[in-house]
Amino acid sequence: MSEKPRRDPRAYSASRPFVVHVENSRTLKPVFIVHTEQYEAALERHPDVARLVKTTWGFDAENYDVSMQDADAMIGYRFPRDDLRGRAPHLKWIQVLGAGVDYMLPLDWVPKDLILTTNWGAHVPKASQSALMAILMVNSRIPALVTEQRRREWNRIFTTTVEGKTLLIVGVGHIGGGAAAQAKQHGMRVIGIRRSGEPHPSVDEMHRPDALHSLLPRADIVLLNTALTSRTRFLMGEKEFALMKPGAGFINMSRGGLVEPKALEGALRSGHLGGAMVDVTLPEPLPADSTLWDAPNLIITPHVLSDDIEQYIPRTLDIFFDNVRRYLAGQPLRNVVDLEREY
Repeated sequence: MSEKPRRDPRAYSASRPFVVHVENSRTLKPVFIVHTEQYEAALERHPDVARLVKTTWGFDAENYDVSMQDADAMIGYRFPRDDLRGRAPHLKWIQVLGAGVDYMLPLDWVPKDLILTTNWGAHVPKASQSALMAILMVNSRIPALVTEQRRREWNRIFTTTVEGKTLLIVGVGHIGGGAAAQAKQHGMRVIGIRRSGEPHPSVDEMHRPDALHSLLPRADIVLLNTALTSRTRFLMGEKEFALMKPGAGFINMSRGGLVEPKALEGALRSGHLGGAMVDVTLPEPLPADSTLWDAPNLIITPHVLSDDIEQYIPRTLDIFFDNVRRYLAGQPLRNVVDLEREY
């Protein structure tokens, strides 16, 4: 979805620049921090925009209020959100360093004339490869084999290829579409769910969200890649796991809040699920005393499979500077968050 931004009456130039504030946080992992060399390289890739931009920098809100007084746009992940219009009277939009805004819900802090954009698409190359890895691992019963290894048991589990098997992707957006393309290349039948119901070239059947229950029994592997909103919280619970084929595989690469933890654990301990891989949990990080750590036939990775340590920020900055170009030309921005839809 896109939205035409509110135009500023000023004409931007080298003497009257478009002010960008980059707000970093030392509490984040390096992959989510905008480094100056990455930013300078992005400016070189967008010279027409670079000559009109002035940039201010901050860490953990140390000079936040002073910098935001003149900011036209901000790039950040964690930042003070209260009285945002008072703090930033000229702010047009915020570029979030992530694909989701669920950690900011509810979005009632966003002024009505402010645009929120994400970096949808920045994850696709890495996340698509990771999705394929997870599909192949679940199909080959690697989670079960790892469980047997921990038990020091030589239990030989033989499996087939993924060719001809059915993958259900819940959320065919940028990453889900990339996963679908990978699965089709390996001969899988792909069923998809997306809000619009619009077809995708790598999806054999596309459905709307209300078809979830009728589709779960058909899938050999279910892959979650949808946004976490107030409507999708605990999308997968006890009822949904019970609808899946006995021995089916499950993958969650999106948000932990999409899955009711005890329901997933129960489906694994009962043997109903053949195996699962989750890159996200609820909460994050998963507490050391959580019994999910010891659930059989489960591999947990700490929310790392979608983020390319070298290209995540450069791709995000390319999206941002393309939006600066669009803003200056009076064109709709990319990756605009629908505040009512919450993504």
